[in-house]
Amino acid sequence: MTLQYRPWGPLDWLVPRLPNRDWSLLGVQSTEDRCSAALEILHPSLSAMRFLRIVDPAPSPQDAYDDLLAQSHVALTGLGTPAECFVEAPLLADIDRMRDELSAFLKISTPHVMLDITSMPKWWFFPLVRWLIENEAVDTLVATYATAETYGKQLSTDPLPLAPLPTFNEPPNRTRNDELVIGIGFAPLSLREIYNADARKIRYLFPFPPGPPNFMRNWEFLRVLETEIENRSMDENDRHFVHMYDCGSVFQALRQWTNDGRRETALAPFGPKTMSLAMCVFAIAAAGQGRPPVHIFYTQPRRYAFDYSTGISRIEGVPEVRGYCLKLAGAPVYTL
Repeated sequence: MTLQYRPWGPLDWLVPRLPNRDWSLLGVQSTEDRCSAALEILHPSLSAMRFLRIVDPAPSPQDAYDDLLAQSHVALTGLGTPAECFVEAPLLADIDRMRDELSAFLKISTPHVMLDITSMPKWWFFPLVRWLIENEAVDTLVATYATAETYGKQLSTDPLPLAPLPTFNEPPNRTRNDELVIGIGFAPLSLREIYNADARKIRYLFPFPPGPPNFMRNWEFLRVLETEIENRSMDENDRHFVHMYDCGSVFQALRQWTNDGRRETALAPFGPKTMSLAMCVFAIAAAGQGRPPVHIFYTQPRRYAFDYSTGISRIEGVPEVRGYCLKLAGAPVYTL
């Protein structure tokens, strides 16, 4: 297994080191302050932008939801986003609707794309990453993720039943996996169902160091999971500790565990989005090499907390945003 350099790091450090200057940004307008963090860094070098307002089916209370959206709209327009760059889309959009929104963005985009996954639900960003990597018109692709100052106690509610994320559901009739890898997060929403599918080996990706008080929530997540497993011995070697922002290390762990994707694998991305991003590009890389399809299971929430996060973490006044190169010079960066 060879190692490959995969550029990533603070976005304000990464962008000047990339060869392109005519960037286009696809992001999300949400109730989170940090949805404008990437734009704050990028707006001087953007040629095009588009923000999806991904609407929860039944936000409550509606007035508080509308007020927070109005605040984020002010922040984004204050950084130069024209009114026509905002578009409303449903949280649980089907594949056709998501493709349409991506196509509309690509019509105005340059070949050099920034995809901000900060406030983008996994239901959306997993297929968007796949389509952008596979699209020959996209020369450069960078995923961005901003850190908040604080996070709410309950991030989401009303999850859908456990099911594959869009475009990561083949073959549907496979009932046994060689590897099941679960990303450890804050809330194991309806994960009991995942143990109904037989797996020869279960492993856990544990974000470390998460920092207090988040480590308590991660350990509680794992405790709840372990109580769901019957007649299965747990081994400390099944827990892999990786820095939550180190997408490349997660990708390498998945390569090692699965023999470069040759073992039939299912993934459950319940951890931080940066770790989930590694799971996403691993599944895409496996498909690119003709390996067995990688199932990606998730319980997509139908409602997100208004205080999912508050504030924007800053380092010396600059928003703490990380960028991950997924495609350079027309070629995927994460390959097997």
